[in-house]
Amino acid sequence: MLTMMRRRTAAVLLGVSLVGGVAAGFAADAMTSDPPTREATPRASASPATKTGVEVKSPVLVANDDGGATLSATLVNHTDRALTINSAMGGMPDDDEAPVLLMFAGTPRATLPPGSSTTIGRAGEPFRIRFRDRVQVGSTLPITLDLAKARYRREADDVTFTATVVARGARHADVANNAPNRSISVRDGIIVKVPGQDKAYLDGWIDSSVDDMTDIRPTGDVGKRGDLEILHQTATGGPSGVSARAGVPVRLGYAPYKDDGQPGDRDYVRADEVEVGRTVQITFRFPSGDVVARFKVVQGKPDGTI
Repeated sequence: MLTMMRRRTAAVLLGVSLVGGVAAGFAADAMTSDPPTREATPRASASPATKTGVEVKSPVLVANDDGGATLSATLVNHTDRALTINSAMGGMPDDDEAPVLLMFAGTPRATLPPGSSTTIGRAGEPFRIRFRDRVQVGSTLPITLDLAKARYRREADDVTFTATVVARGARHADVANNAPNRSISVRDGIIVKVPGQDKAYLDGWIDSSVDDMTDIRPTGDVGKRGDLEILHQTATGGPSGVSARAGVPVRLGYAPYKDDGQPGDRDYVRADEVEVGRTVQITFRFPSGDVVARFKVVQGKPDGTI
C-alpha cells in the first residue's frame, strides 16, 4: 500500500499534459487581461523571436471506450534545464473541484529534456495522461501542469492550456485507449470474512512489468447485488493507494485478517455485504490502464487466520 503526494486536494497525479502552441504561463485562448501593445515592425535582417518556457503543440483529448479520454500532444521544452512534471489536474490552478487525471510514465519521473520536444499519448510513448471521468465529445477542457526544475526540484511556472475532446477515429487510432491492462495483473485475490467481525480484509498479489501507482480507491461489483464499496483503514490518516512495481510482486494485504484496533494500511469491505464462497469483481484504476480482477470470499478463523 502506498500513499500519493498531492499538491492540491482534488487533483491526482504523477503527471504530464499541455496545449497547442501555448507557452508556459499562457493558455490557448490568451488568458491575460493586459491590453496589446504596439511594437515597431522588425527589419528583414532581424533575428526571429525565440520562444521560452514550455510550448504545447497540437493538444487534443481523444475519447476512450470507457467514456474518458487520452491527451495527445507534443511538449517542447525551450529552456536550458530539464523539467519534471510533478502533477497534472483537469482545471485551472486554483480549482479545488477539478476532475481526476491519471498519468502514466514509463520512466521513474516524467521529465522533459532541455531544448527538445516530447510527444505523449500514443501507446509505447514514455508518458500518457487520461481523464478517468466521463467527458463529452466536442467539449473543451482546461488542464494545468505543475512543473519543477529536475535537478534542483525547484518549482517552475505552471502551464495551463485547453484541449478539445474528439471522437476516436482513423486519424487518432494510434492514441492509447483505456483497453484492458496487460502490464499489471492480480493473482490469488481473496476477501477474508472472520466470524463476528465487521471488516472483511482484501489480500492478494499484484504482478507487473511496469512501475505504476494509483490513489484512486478500487471499486467492487457483486453482479446482480450491485456495487460493493471498497474501504480503507490507514495508519497515517493520509489517502489510500495501490502500487505496482516492475518485476517485484506487491502484496495487497496481510494476515492475520483481524480487526484488533491496531493501525495499519489495508483495504476492506463491510463483512455483511459479502458471502463466503462468492466471487467479487474488483477494478483497480491504474494510470497505465484499468485492472479488473476476481476476488473469492473465504472463511477466516476467529484468530484472523485462514
